[in-house]
Amino acid sequence: MEAFLVIGLRSCLRLFGAFWIFGGFLTLQAARESLSLDQALEAIAMEKQDRLLSYFLLLGGLFTLTTGMGLVLASRLVFIPLTLSIISQLVYFGLQKRRFSRAKTAEEREDAQVQPATVNAFKTSCLVAIACGIGWMVGSLK
Repeated sequence: MEAFLVIGLRSCLRLFGAFWIFGGFLTLQAARESLSLDQALEAIAMEKQDRLLSYFLLLGGLFTLTTGMGLVLASRLVFIPLTLSIISQLVYFGLQKRRFSRAKTAEEREDAQVQPATVNAFKTSCLVAIACGIGWMVGSLK
């Protein structure tokens, strides 16, 4: 029974990792588009754009991609990018909360709102971290 649990959890983590690799590529593409849009807006408006979201997308995409690779390989090293991903999301939430409290206009407040998809990604990262912790304890991660 224990062997079935180990193999089943490892298979689930690997399958989830494949989806995360795909998601990482999509996030990196969104970051590239966001950075290009920021550059275009700077050229048109002749004023510096806030690139926090673009850089967060870039970091998130890299961490998601490497976490997915770690999951597919069923490696204990998955904890490194997964932890960095969770930390970067917490930092982003903190920065957005500070921006929201300092906002003077409705537009600034709207720009400082954390998107529900980002909150969901954070929750998913935490659940995957728990699953990886269980996987490590039962021997599903090498």
